[in-house]
Amino acid sequence: MVWRLEFVPISMYYVLIFLLGVCIGSFLNAAIFRVHEDKSVWKGRSKCMKCEEPISWYDLVPVLSYLRLRGRCRKCKSVIDWQYPIIEIVTGLFFLIAFAVSPDNLFLVVRNWIFISYLVIIFVYDLRYMYILDRFTIPAIIIAVIINLWIGVVPAWSILLGAFVLGGFFFLQYVISKGVWIGGGDIRMGALMGFMLGFEQGLVAIFLAYVIGATISIFLLMSGKASRKTPIPFGTFLTLSTLIVLFVGKDLLHWYLSFLYSL
Repeated sequence: MVWRLEFVPISMYYVLIFLLGVCIGSFLNAAIFRVHEDKSVWKGRSKCMKCEEPISWYDLVPVLSYLRLRGRCRKCKSVIDWQYPIIEIVTGLFFLIAFAVSPDNLFLVVRNWIFISYLVIIFVYDLRYMYILDRFTIPAIIIAVIINLWIGVVPAWSILLGAFVLGGFFFLQYVISKGVWIGGGDIRMGALMGFMLGFEQGLVAIFLAYVIGATISIFLLMSGKASRKTPIPFGTFLTLSTLIVLFVGKDLLHWYLSFLYSL
């Protein structure tokens, strides 16, 4: 479905979409910190996390305000968390990728923007606090089911089978290890991956998550930055692999099947 105005340069779309992603990233940052502090995401003014001084609107401009203030609060001069500009920029870049992959399909682009937003917030929250909240995964599951069935990108049987297999895979690990290997959040995350990607690409994402996790874990062990007892937020690998497969899943699946057939 072509939805772009032909007289508007494509470069202008890239700029606007990047700025949209940056603004969404700013909101995601606020949501992450507010949810952790058990505060309302929608109500109340933004405040400095140290002195609790309300932040003026001109200091809330994504990325630019951070650079202008040199990463410090205007009043108390405390350091502003690096997470703010990083997540804003990364979200903007992912929004750009989603548009570049499917520039003529508005529904698919919007779907991917929604998926990206949830995956980013789950990734960061698990990385910082070692926990995957149902507050994020459950709404994401509901939205993934509705939007995938609506636009028909992923077959219904694939969505249901993917959620059952991937969620069941982590459920078995949870039961066998009595909750030692993984937590309940990983089970819901597995189901979410299935609902987002479907069965075949969901399997690719699971495989990729373990490859990424093993690679990073080995690097941390060899560099002395972690030990065998250091807890690893596996949800970060699951969300990262889901993001990758969201854009290049078909290519990865085709490559893997071609590799198997060549053996």
